[in-house]
Amino acid sequence: MQHARNQALWMMTPLAVVVIALVAFPTLYAYFVSVHDARLSGESASFLGLNNYASMLTNPSFYGSIYYSAKFALFATAAELVVGICLAVLFNRKFRGKGIFTSLLLLPLMVAPSLFALIFRLMLNEFVGIVPYYLNLWGITVNPFDPAWVNVTLVAIDAMQWIPFVFIIVYAGLTTIPEELYEAARVDGANPIQSFFRITLPLLVPTLTIVAFLRAIDSFKIYDMIYVLTNGGPGELTTSVSLFIYKKAFLEGNIGEATAASVLLTFLLAPVLALSMKFIVRRGA
Repeated sequence: MQHARNQALWMMTPLAVVVIALVAFPTLYAYFVSVHDARLSGESASFLGLNNYASMLTNPSFYGSIYYSAKFALFATAAELVVGICLAVLFNRKFRGKGIFTSLLLLPLMVAPSLFALIFRLMLNEFVGIVPYYLNLWGITVNPFDPAWVNVTLVAIDAMQWIPFVFIIVYAGLTTIPEELYEAARVDGANPIQSFFRITLPLLVPTLTIVAFLRAIDSFKIYDMIYVLTNGGPGELTTSVSLFIYKKAFLEGNIGEATAASVLLTFLLAPVLALSMKFIVRRGA
């Protein structure tokens, strides 16, 4: 018995070393840096106590970036879910060229988000972009990156890249619904819309919950796409919290405040994530 226990301990040692090296040490070091006047220039960091945390908690830009990230996550996730579900339902039937269209639909997933954003940055450029050019030919003068349209533009571009992700997950969920349920509904006189709301949507709730959870998290921490398209502008209009922390660390060179902002964000999101996971587990997703 003792021999088996020792063997188990030896087998767990590599995992423990990896966890300490990749999780415990960076976390503890982040707490250490957050209470020091750490600078990107490498100057000796003096102990500041909780001053970095106080600076962040009284910084309106920090709250503004969190609000923007939450708003962006809400609208982007909603748009991706609605269009992704519609496409999955549309493709959940036999038609000619289904394989080709499915492959084309999944193409955006294979492009890096920063490259995807760069493509649209060029296409939407008000001077050389192909989209403003054709809009001008039709008498429509609009700059997709002016304050009135920039948020719509960012949500639309994010949705175009990640709708295929929602589509493929929901489509997989649709294939698990027994066809007998739809046949029984047809016998009872249900039309396609009634079948969708009475059969399809309720049975997809666990799948949709997981997809919404994953996309909301990913959208909330968005950084690369906004960095390429607007760099958080105009002003701070599109500054997400990830971009705010990046600018604090690498443009202002204040690593201590940037780390304090990251720690505060962790504590802020922990209850939300815990409640979300509890909901998902309770629903059996």
